[in-house]
Amino acid sequence: MQIRLALILTSWTAAILSLALPTRADEPAHRQTIARAVAPADAPTAATTLDELEQMALAHNPTIRAAEALILQQQGLLRQLTRYPNPTAGWVQSTPSRPSQGATQGAFISQDIVTAGKLRIVGQAEKVEIRWRCLQLEAQIGRVRNDVRARYYEALGAQQASEIAAGLERLAEDDLKVLNRLIEARQASRPDVLQAEIHLSAVRAAKKDAELRLRAAWRQLANVVGVPKLAPVTLPDEPDAVPPELDWDESLRRLLAESPVLRAQAAQVREAELELQLQKRLVIPNVNVQTVIQRDYVRNFNQVSTLVSAPIPMFNRNRGGIINAEGMLRQQQQEYRRLELALADQLAATFQQYQSARNQVEHLREILPRTRENVELTSQAFRAGQSGFDFLRVRDAEDLDRQTRSSYLDAMTSLRKLGIEIDGLGLVGGLNPTEIGTALQATPGVPAGLGGVLLQFSQQQQTNTTSTLPGALQGAITGPQ
Repeated sequence: MQIRLALILTSWTAAILSLALPTRADEPAHRQTIARAVAPADAPTAATTLDELEQMALAHNPTIRAAEALILQQQGLLRQLTRYPNPTAGWVQSTPSRPSQGATQGAFISQDIVTAGKLRIVGQAEKVEIRWRCLQLEAQIGRVRNDVRARYYEALGAQQASEIAAGLERLAEDDLKVLNRLIEARQASRPDVLQAEIHLSAVRAAKKDAELRLRAAWRQLANVVGVPKLAPVTLPDEPDAVPPELDWDESLRRLLAESPVLRAQAAQVREAELELQLQKRLVIPNVNVQTVIQRDYVRNFNQVSTLVSAPIPMFNRNRGGIINAEGMLRQQQQEYRRLELALADQLAATFQQYQSARNQVEHLREILPRTRENVELTSQAFRAGQSGFDFLRVRDAEDLDRQTRSSYLDAMTSLRKLGIEIDGLGLVGGLNPTEIGTALQATPGVPAGLGGVLLQFSQQQQTNTTSTLPGALQGAITGPQ
């Protein structure tokens, strides 16, 4: 009898443990371990092409590593939250107060049975959460790529501006030498020489500013790449051609169809739907099964007791939780619509700046050959001693050409950067935390792009004591609840 009792207890325990302890076949099929180490490997110290810089940024930018770590955290939560409840086991003993009464010893085991597919819904919700994190990673990779490209062209524009400044310095030095020869030939006056010296000093100061701009642009490029000690190199010149014109309708269509920000919000809507399902299923109580096996050593018999219990949903039917989940679902659905409008609004502001920069580039490209020809003809006439061509006229021609070329470089740099932002689905902020996002509504008086994002984010942080960003940032920052 005791052997039979032990076998019954062993088989019951094994059956319950088989529910509580999953086999390896129960592991989530999509679970992937992040292979990269937390600390990046030694970074290379030089890169010359845009493709090399992009690959380096994907390997060393810390925001990408952080987004990968968030996915790993969510995978851990999926594993933990979908585990079946552990059984409870123990030992019982009854000691009689009189010798004639029974004295028993035995064991018990208790198991909560989760009903109504609640664990399955929780697993689905956590998988949606992982998808949301993956979309956040995709968006962050886009931000890093776009920032690397934008800062690359900023550095290239600064490099070209520095080369122009160096050429103007040589031209100003030649002008001063010509004036000194004209002084010796009594064809120029001392004030002309002083004007040339002042002009040369101003040109050298502008050259120094251009060098400082180039140094800062390279440092910013190195920072977004994730390698601050990246050695400066001479970037290869790009073809001096206006980039192909972007179309508003096509850009808007791509943005609304491909934006990872919108797809992440769609995941939040699905998460809210699953939350509502779960809240409705919580009305169905879980069942607790308990078995007690005892041996009475006085009366010499065994006793098996089974207890099945479940709470009765009489006073609490989880109506508050269901109403809360319904409200959350409606809010997330409207947030998706709001994000569509906010992204379109941001694109409208960026597209206007893009068209203005393109118009400026085309205008300056038309007049730039004339300013260069004006410098050449004026300088030739001045050096030949023609009447009416004094140094002041030469200086004005050179200043006009310098300003035109500088404006052209700035406009071309802006055109390229804005084109990258539009073609890159408005994803900017490669050094921002992933949760900040960039789906901000355009505000009059606030610059579009990364500068506007940080300005509005700072203002909202100062006025929000709960650290929950309202408005346009809400969908891009808060994950599924």
